[in-house]
Amino acid sequence: MRNILLLPHLQLFGKVVLDAEGYAEDPSCLTIVLHEEDHTIGNSLKHILARMTNVEFCGYNVPHPLEDKILLRLQTKQGVVAGTVLLEALTHLETIFACMREKFEASYEEFSKTGES
Repeated sequence: MRNILLLPHLQLFGKVVLDAEGYAEDPSCLTIVLHEEDHTIGNSLKHILARMTNVEFCGYNVPHPLEDKILLRLQTKQGVVAGTVLLEALTHLETIFACMREKFEASYEEFSKTGES
């Protein structure tokens, strides 16, 4: 496993860790801000994380409708690093979105060909 907490900058995956001291003390709890994200990523991540066996709690909220960010909270079973689980979920989500894009582009191409005839 890789250590993904960059303590000097208090960031995780390039995003600010809200409770950096708490995460350093107990890496099974993580709260981060995802800037320029909304319910699309928040709900998708929550859905994937909730199905993972090492996750005890996950949730997100949009602090204010006019703010372009979400707060993501993740708690894993004791001894499981929340940042590693989050990375796993993000990787899985990236795979899902890539598959959706492929299928959309293939369908669009097929539709474009039939529309030209």
